[in-house]
Amino acid sequence: MEEKKTKKSHWGIGMAFLYGGFVLFILSVVIFSTMQDFAMVEDNYYQKSLVYQDKINMMKNTANLPFKPSVKINKDENKLTITFSDSLAKTGITGTAHFFRPSDKRVDQVLEINLNENSEMILPTTRFLKGFWILKLSWESSGISYYQEEKISL
Repeated sequence: MEEKKTKKSHWGIGMAFLYGGFVLFILSVVIFSTMQDFAMVEDNYYQKSLVYQDKINMMKNTANLPFKPSVKINKDENKLTITFSDSLAKTGITGTAHFFRPSDKRVDQVLEINLNENSEMILPTTRFLKGFWILKLSWESSGISYYQEEKISL
C-alpha cells in the first residue's frame, strides 16, 4: 500500500515573520524620524508675526515710490547689483540686505546697505551658494521706513 504524503502547514512561522517585519518597520521609522532636523525657518517667528503690521506699512511705503530698488544678476561677471533711485540715495539710505535661504538658515547673510556713487550696491555672487534665495531689503530714508522682497536664483 502506498502511503499518502501530507503537507504540513507552517502558518505560525509566517505570522512570526509578519509580526517581526512590522516591528522592524516601526523601529526604522522611529529611528529615521529622530535623525531629522526640524529647524524653524525663522527664529522667534511668533514675535515677528506680532509686528507684521509694521512690515505691511513699510511695504506700502515702498509701493508708493516712483522708482523701486532693482536687483540684477550678471552671471557672466559673477555679480549681483542692487540699484536704488538717485533721489533716495541723495537723502541717505541706512538699512540691511538680508539674503534668506529657505532651505538652510545657516547660510543666511545680513549685510549693511553700502551704496557707491551710482546708487548701487554690488556684491560678488561667489559669496553665496547656488540656488534659490529671497532678498529682503529693509531701509530707511528721510525718516521713512521701506521694505521689499525679491526672489532670486543664483
